[in-house]
Amino acid sequence: MKSNIWLVAVVMTALMATAGTAFATQVLYQTIEDLGTQAAVVVHGSVASVQSYWNDKHTKIFTETSITVDTTFKGDTGGTVQVLQLGGTVGNVRVTAHGALQWTPGEEVILFLEPFRDGKYQVAGFSQGKFNVVRDELTSEVYVTRAALEGTQLVGVPENDDEAAGLLKLPLERFVYRALGEVPGRSED
Repeated sequence: MKSNIWLVAVVMTALMATAGTAFATQVLYQTIEDLGTQAAVVVHGSVASVQSYWNDKHTKIFTETSITVDTTFKGDTGGTVQVLQLGGTVGNVRVTAHGALQWTPGEEVILFLEPFRDGKYQVAGFSQGKFNVVRDELTSEVYVTRAALEGTQLVGVPENDDEAAGLLKLPLERFVYRALGEVPGRSED
């Protein structure tokens, strides 16, 4: 009888330990350099709007985020790009895609994008291609930080990698140089 109680306790402990990652989406880790190489488009801009809607068959909900582009570092874009991802809320129905990005109107971002469909893009590296832009209030210097990757478990992360741990904070020019190997002549849109 005691061995059965012990076995149940061990199984319950194991289940509780894995419960936090049970709903995480596993994604192969990509460095900034990997993202820069693989992305078709790299832009710096601000979130203009976020809208969720049903697909034509009413079987899936998508969220479309409109980005006002300030600078295009790679690729050919106009003044805006549309980013599409699975999941969102329409009326009383919410579809959760674990690892999907959160967007806030006015949020300043650097995005590594891949063509998706209908002229829209998806974030490269699943959620990894979204970075936040922050400005130092005292010096006005512009820095880039990694966006939160909630619901995502990165696989293949090198030990002690500050970048993957969310501790990244690089000056904008240095970040772009790491991603693309150069800071191209900026095409202001």
